[in-house]
Amino acid sequence: MDERKGRRGDVQELTDFELIVYETVAEIDKDGGAADFDAIGRLVGGPEEDLWAALGHLVSINHLRSTSRGYVLGSHDWAP
Repeated sequence: MDERKGRRGDVQELTDFELIVYETVAEIDKDGGAADFDAIGRLVGGPEEDLWAALGHLVSINHLRSTSRGYVLGSHDWAP
């Protein structure tokens, strides 16, 4: 069994681009929204393949979740 499954990855392991993507989703999510790919792309910029890679990595380490409405923050253990 993968011992990392369900655990959040360390934020210090993220690239600068991944941090920008994460912060963009967090800004949209804080008001109860979900960030779709097009919105993230407009706000962040960069090559589409880099954006897909960043989102995939952020989801795989539980920083983000993909929903039918778009991307939202993954579960966290800090107070709002």
